[in-house]
Amino acid sequence: MKIRHLFIVFCFLYNVGSQAQSLQDYLIIAKKNSPELQSQQYRHESALEKINEVGSVSNTTFGVGYFVQEAETRVGAQKTKLSVSQMLPWFGTLEAKKESESFKADAQLNSIDLTKRKLFLNVKTAYFELYELKEKEIVLNRNIDILNTYEKLALNELENNRSTMVDILKIQIEQNEVANNRKTVFENLNAKKRAFNLLLNRNEEVSIKVTDSILVMNKFEFLDKELINQNPKLLELDNLQISLLKSELAIKKEGLPKIGLGLDYVFIENRAVDNLLDNGKDIIMPMVSVSVPLFSKKYSSKQKQLQLEQKAIETIRAETTNQLNSVYEIALANLNNAERTIKTQTDNLTQAEQAERVLLASYQTSKLDFEQILEIQQLKLKFQLNRITAEKQYAIQQAVIEFLTSDN
Repeated sequence: MKIRHLFIVFCFLYNVGSQAQSLQDYLIIAKKNSPELQSQQYRHESALEKINEVGSVSNTTFGVGYFVQEAETRVGAQKTKLSVSQMLPWFGTLEAKKESESFKADAQLNSIDLTKRKLFLNVKTAYFELYELKEKEIVLNRNIDILNTYEKLALNELENNRSTMVDILKIQIEQNEVANNRKTVFENLNAKKRAFNLLLNRNEEVSIKVTDSILVMNKFEFLDKELINQNPKLLELDNLQISLLKSELAIKKEGLPKIGLGLDYVFIENRAVDNLLDNGKDIIMPMVSVSVPLFSKKYSSKQKQLQLEQKAIETIRAETTNQLNSVYEIALANLNNAERTIKTQTDNLTQAEQAERVLLASYQTSKLDFEQILEIQQLKLKFQLNRITAEKQYAIQQAVIEFLTSDN
């Protein structure tokens, strides 16, 4: 019995927990489940390994030689030779290559950040579209209840000759229209829920908890146009440009001589001579070599290519900056329009409710004008739906600005 009670309590707590998800929770789920982010993370780890690769010197050369025809020396015949050699690039070449790859890895991080921001923007957009549909469904359900009340009232008044069959038919027509709109919203809401779950890369039938209201914030809390300069797309271009600059330096150093260090060890056979000084003494020969790129046109050509690529990135960065600022201005204008629309529709709804109260108050002393009642009810529904759409638009435009200016 105790186990059964514990099981019931556990199920209750689990259901409460599963229903208590917020938008921030969904963002965390989307980030955790995103295949694209996981793929980019693997590429970033690969880029980090690339730093180790380019920071290593070239292969060490080992050699073994056997004298088929022995070369005689004073102390004996040469039998076998062992050799080892290593070519070293010019000073600072490997460091420049490592720095170039390091900035490429940083650019990959910026790309991951940009992908995350795009994912968050898509999740927020889908979430606020769910909010719009959910709230519209609530409003339409409430409107149908009100129309049903008016229908009953009209039927009662028909018996007292204070309404007509035309009034009842008009109410029923409006009921049909609202019911049809509700059905459309219901279908769209279910489709959006499935799409939202797929966006989070999880089972499409998982239940979703959507907020009951959207807060119209003080714009100064999230509006800072200067932060566009910290947008990951611009930071990615900056890191790529620095990477090209370091690559140019590495190519320049590769055009300088390379130094080779080596060692030969020759095994000498003992001679059959008594009291011979250093008889059979092996030969040790350190070596130094220099590889000089006499034909260095390929290095100067590569430097020119890298310089042109840097100029290309400069132009792309300027264009990207203009695009981001343009998106910001459009989003800000849409945000202001949505905020103004919310206020206007709220004021209109207040006035429509006042007019409705006046009409209902007159019903105590005179015949109820069902045509005016329906007209006001249609206006109320219109204002409510428009306000919900404006709230959604406000939230989405805020998300766009956050995408441009903040890492959330």
